[in-house]
Amino acid sequence: MAYLYEPPVNVTTATDMIGWINNTTSLWLFQGILGSIFVISLVVMLKNQENTASKSFAAASFVTMILSILARVLDLIPNSFMSLWIIMVGLSAIWMYVDGVK
Repeated sequence: MAYLYEPPVNVTTATDMIGWINNTTSLWLFQGILGSIFVISLVVMLKNQENTASKSFAAASFVTMILSILARVLDLIPNSFMSLWIIMVGLSAIWMYVDGVK
């Protein structure tokens, strides 16, 4: 089934183009990008033998939270998705506390 979308109107800058793509994909473009950044940063941090799982999860969640706040300021993701990353940072802090990570 074909998806009917509005053609880009007055797309003159890169920000306009990203906004048009994001609206065409029903705000899933940057949610997918942020999810991918989280998974990639988590895997990269887990490869380091000095990092525990809780530290890696906390660092990946924090990086993604900062990027989600910036994306929300640019109106590229909904409030609920930004709130998800803020909650994940809180949960990772609790996990680190329970593990006794310093």
